[in-house]
Amino acid sequence: MIKTFDLFFILISLMAFIRGMNRRFRLWRIGKSIEPTGKMGSRLKTLLVEGIAHRRILQDFYPGLLHLFLFFGFLIPLFVIIITQFMFTLPPWIALPLSLVLDLIALTAIAGVILIFFRRYVSRPSRLDNRADDLSAIILILFILVTGIFLESLRLSVISNDVQSWAPVGKALASLLNGAGLNLNTKGVLAMVVFRIHFFLILAFLAYIPYSKLFHIISAPINILFRSIEPKGILSHLDLEDEKAESFGVTKIEEFTVKQLMDLDACTRCGRCQDHCPAHLTEKPLSPKKIINDLKNHMSQRGPQLIKARKKGSELEEVPPLVGHVIQEDELWACTTCRSCMEHCPVYIEHIDKIVDMRRHQVLMESKFPEELTAAFKGLETHSNPWGMGRDSRADWVEELDVPILSENPAEDIEFLLFVGCIRSYDDRNKKVTESMTKILNHLGIKFAILGIEEGCCGDPARRVGNEYLYQILAQANIDTFKRYKIKKILTTCPHCYNTLMVEYPQLGFSCDVVHHTVFLQEAIQNSRIKLDTPLNKKLTYHDPCYLGRHSGIYESPRDVLKSIRSLDFREAVHSRIDSLCCGAGGGWMWMDEKIGKRVNIHRLEDVLTTHPEWIATACPFCVTMFDDAIKDKGMEDKLKIWDIAEIVEQALFGEKKRASIPSESST
Repeated sequence: MIKTFDLFFILISLMAFIRGMNRRFRLWRIGKSIEPTGKMGSRLKTLLVEGIAHRRILQDFYPGLLHLFLFFGFLIPLFVIIITQFMFTLPPWIALPLSLVLDLIALTAIAGVILIFFRRYVSRPSRLDNRADDLSAIILILFILVTGIFLESLRLSVISNDVQSWAPVGKALASLLNGAGLNLNTKGVLAMVVFRIHFFLILAFLAYIPYSKLFHIISAPINILFRSIEPKGILSHLDLEDEKAESFGVTKIEEFTVKQLMDLDACTRCGRCQDHCPAHLTEKPLSPKKIINDLKNHMSQRGPQLIKARKKGSELEEVPPLVGHVIQEDELWACTTCRSCMEHCPVYIEHIDKIVDMRRHQVLMESKFPEELTAAFKGLETHSNPWGMGRDSRADWVEELDVPILSENPAEDIEFLLFVGCIRSYDDRNKKVTESMTKILNHLGIKFAILGIEEGCCGDPARRVGNEYLYQILAQANIDTFKRYKIKKILTTCPHCYNTLMVEYPQLGFSCDVVHHTVFLQEAIQNSRIKLDTPLNKKLTYHDPCYLGRHSGIYESPRDVLKSIRSLDFREAVHSRIDSLCCGAGGGWMWMDEKIGKRVNIHRLEDVLTTHPEWIATACPFCVTMFDDAIKDKGMEDKLKIWDIAEIVEQALFGEKKRASIPSESST
């Protein structure tokens, strides 16, 4: 039975826990409320797979395994409290295996804590930043585990030696205690002392959770449960016609949503996001971990003041905007929106939406953005492309090809619209890809058409840098054209266009079937409509574009296409699929100059070069341009070629082509 004395301390611990939890939950509620979407069943499944089974955590295997040990070790106190109540009444076939399981879990948990201490304070990977709170949590957990297993060994040393037990660690320690010559009374006193220490450590642990790093035990599962289940590549819709809106984007911590603020508390500072961030890897000022923790610290300072002011019904004194004070401008604009941070975060923190929301306020309300974007915005506004090239020249690439224009062909006579995109229409290097794709389509006898001068930018370049107003104008113009022609199916060779048309145009009321050309080619090959018999005999490495892979989940289609060309010596990049390194063009960087650190495209090229390829393949026009520039920068034009998959398929169909006809400088 629980004594009154113990009950008092239990209540104190619970009160401290509840008070701290309420304090954290109230901080989240300063944000804008949102309703979670999706079925709870699918959310619970993810919580089980990620939170309990540690699937994503174990992607980084060694620290993930240590966390798994610690996770189950954390549950031991609860197990012991419950199980010891029945240990002497449970039948042996249950009690004995249970004692073995508990014993082994305790041992692995202690080993895990020790190895975590060694990793954090001895080997010290650069991504970890140590605070006093980290050491306190490690010591507290270690003492709970050690006192728990010592208490079990005292119990085994007291009971009769002929009692069977499957607790090898406990029995070994019990033998040591018996060998020390302690009498029964001494063991009893020692057991009582150890139990009290163990008991108060558990209460301290409970009370400490909401005020320490240990709060992620609560916040991380909640964050996983309420993660976004929208398509990965989508950004939040901004209602620009909302008359009640005083501003757009985010400039104050309370302008984030409740879920975005929940993200801040879920962060464990593991640094995985930082380790996979192309900006951080190339010595830019951005660290996704730092962004989240700087916002968290600001929330902890600003939140209580705001809560108190709202309670009194008074206005809170204005604070400086987030950008320029909490988050520096160089940090904000260094992001390429590659999504690598989000795909590697074990607790589903969403970094990109926060960065874009802050960019939106900078662009829409403050007109503050990198000066290079001025020309891109002007080009998009006047000619619907970021280079400002004449719209009447958008379809010049079709002059020597049999490519129908939709305005000249009834929509019902075509299988799909080929949405070319800006860079594939204007850039001399990328025009070659469009030409290859149209030749393949004509070879297959596919009925298709393009919009020609009626096609406009999909809006991705504007949206990713925060110019939501310009994005919606561009998108709506395309949507009106699609609806006029009753478009039902779109084929595109650009992952950025694919993502925008597929998952973001529905926010503006237009949906249709959108297909990326790698998927189209994969299906054509599988259906034996394409015979790739021309030998190419090249060593080839494939680069996963961020917006095709991490944003859209298309990893296997391009590989299937390339591997179907048996004459190619396919070599997987060191960093591939979810771990693929960004080329450096996303998030507006196609139109900005890297002035800090190493160029991202050079960093990626050097990584790919470790496979010693003769050809590099990709499936994104931005990636083609960035690799082309990096290859030229390295002076490797004669040794290394960058191709889009459509160009490689064309060569396997009709024969290898040379790059001599491609200008050394792009028209853009």
